[in-house]
Amino acid sequence: MYLRLASLAALTSVACSVAAQVVVPAAPGPAIAVAPPAIALLLPSQQGIFATAAEAVRQGFFAAHKVSGSQAAIQVIEVDDDVEQLASALNAARDRGVRVAVGPLRRDAVNAIVEGGRAVLPLVTLNTPDRDAAAPGTMIAFGLPAEAEAERAVQIALAGFINMRPGISTGARIMVLTGTGALERRVAQGFVNALRAAGEVPLMVESTPAALNRLGRQFETGTFDAVFFALGAREASLVRPRIPRGIAIFGTSMLNVGDPAGSPGASALAFDLEGVRFIDMPWLLQPDHPAVMVYPTPANAPSSTRAPAGERALPMTLETARLYALGIDAYRVAQEWMKGETRFEIDGVTGRLRIDRGQGVRVERTPISAIYRNGTIERE
Repeated sequence: MYLRLASLAALTSVACSVAAQVVVPAAPGPAIAVAPPAIALLLPSQQGIFATAAEAVRQGFFAAHKVSGSQAAIQVIEVDDDVEQLASALNAARDRGVRVAVGPLRRDAVNAIVEGGRAVLPLVTLNTPDRDAAAPGTMIAFGLPAEAEAERAVQIALAGFINMRPGISTGARIMVLTGTGALERRVAQGFVNALRAAGEVPLMVESTPAALNRLGRQFETGTFDAVFFALGAREASLVRPRIPRGIAIFGTSMLNVGDPAGSPGASALAFDLEGVRFIDMPWLLQPDHPAVMVYPTPANAPSSTRAPAGERALPMTLETARLYALGIDAYRVAQEWMKGETRFEIDGVTGRLRIDRGQGVRVERTPISAIYRNGTIERE
């Protein structure tokens, strides 16, 4: 059930159908009915451009709630672009006795909360702020930032696949190939920052037609050991044949084509990307992982997590599946955060999660790696 912001002030308690009264015995005297703890889930409007993303998160959040067996009441609140309405929603949730709020989903809204000091109750945002240091102590930030995936890919590459060279290299040994889009540039910068922090000086190449025509010559005369793709799977498949087989190639979840057995297109891309390593979440790469098997996939999710009657079912792409998984882990993080825990770990469906509020506001997520081999995706 979604709450409209205009009616928040008039509400004293709004909960979904899973809400219940918990009877706690008191001594001496009769049992006293105590309302279960409440969790507020702040999501973009169902009529806005982020409606599909919001619905995926909502379904995952409710799926995790169902599996947990918790009696906590979930209040789903629609928020729009108005910062003051967002602040009013948080204040109203606090006044209703909500123990923890989860959201908002958009980065600009998260920044508004940080800059305005609006985390008036324990809060788990679904994105990361631009300025971590300004985040209030009541807040932790959990998202799927592309830059963090790039950093993890570099860690994996340097730890196990790129040989360290003695002495001083006469040229760059690592190339970063990037597309021209905003996301590709963010991933590329994430690669560069992580490599520089490790003492490497990578060569960045924009994958324009002219630059790609020069690639063969660069590899013949260069000293490259590895290439990092800040590209989508289709773009990467066109570049892959230009890179000698002895050079290691790494990327982020942008390279995940999905199940190669699921479509001829995905299968063809998987063969084209032979030998390329990438990282993604256990939800998509390791279906037999204990933390993944517990939760229903959207296709067989319990009815209480699906869209209400009369609304269209949400088709799950790779991107919305990731958001569904984000909703699952967000619920699990919120459960610990509302208990007052400030340092804990969770074996999550998005990766291994580590929270230490004394060290920083962000949830540290460690995804897993895979490789394309013989037209399939193999977990490493």
